[in-house]
Amino acid sequence: MSTIFYPEIKKKGFSHVLEFAGKTDPAEFAAWYNLHRNEAEAALLESGALLVQGLELDSTESFGAVAGAMEEEFTDYIDISYQRRRLSSNVYISTEYDASFPIKMHNELSYANYWPSRLLFACLIPSATGGETPLADSRAVLRALDPAIVEEYRRKQVRYVRNLHNGQGLGPSWQETFKTNDKALVEQYCQKEAMLWHWKPDGGLKLEAIRPPVRKHPKTGAEVWFSVAELYHPSHFEQEYYEGLLELVNGDEEELPLYASFGDGTKISNETVAAVISTIEQQRKLRTWQQGDLLLVDNMLTSHGRMPYTGQRKIVVYLCK
Repeated sequence: MSTIFYPEIKKKGFSHVLEFAGKTDPAEFAAWYNLHRNEAEAALLESGALLVQGLELDSTESFGAVAGAMEEEFTDYIDISYQRRRLSSNVYISTEYDASFPIKMHNELSYANYWPSRLLFACLIPSATGGETPLADSRAVLRALDPAIVEEYRRKQVRYVRNLHNGQGLGPSWQETFKTNDKALVEQYCQKEAMLWHWKPDGGLKLEAIRPPVRKHPKTGAEVWFSVAELYHPSHFEQEYYEGLLELVNGDEEELPLYASFGDGTKISNETVAAVISTIEQQRKLRTWQQGDLLLVDNMLTSHGRMPYTGQRKIVVYLCK
């Protein structure tokens, strides 16, 4: 290992940045992190994200090794909304969603009662164009939203509906979602998560959960916008795609793979969803991925998404408990 040079964390734009000399052994960053954990923690809580540049990260193995060396406890992708491919025991591809479409801003698993505290991303192969992972401060989003919208969301809460097939259909199957074929284990999980479940005649599974749109960060006490209703709401799809989906479910929106309403069952208007999405997008910050970038994100303080892209793209992720 080369002589360790300890850089300083600097505030640059939205996130804090830690710059190493190019092609630095990731083990050197892990050594820095374990010596300066409190400093990194403070930076992360202030800005919600810490970008590390200049590392020689070019494989799933090197990323998994640095994640493990940081001593961040891994949590698995259980109860997912979109299928993700597992690359190793604790590393996933960030997403394989159609490259021509954006993924709206969201906090990971915010529709659940338990979610990863942090996300660790790494860029192994940057895309030819686009493909950024935009970030937005969830505290700033809450402050910027129309108070009347926030009040209605708080008062009614959000009802998340998911329809999981039994092996063939739209979206992920319940077996993929819960990583088991055992219905009893699924029911135990649903009970623990305060979700209603209903087994369909065709073997599929319908899930319903009511969640608050605003949460308090456990360490800072700051309130954050923590709703993913906008990603579940059918209005965020392109009109032609939305109409095609509706045909497949006989016009019943609640039978789509994902659906959201207010907690009392009333619809969230298209105009409200559009206003929320617009506010979040006004807060987001974009940066082009560079090969070897490592990005640590506080999952409550910061939402993320994905921009459309061309060419190859390999962004991997590790979920911290």
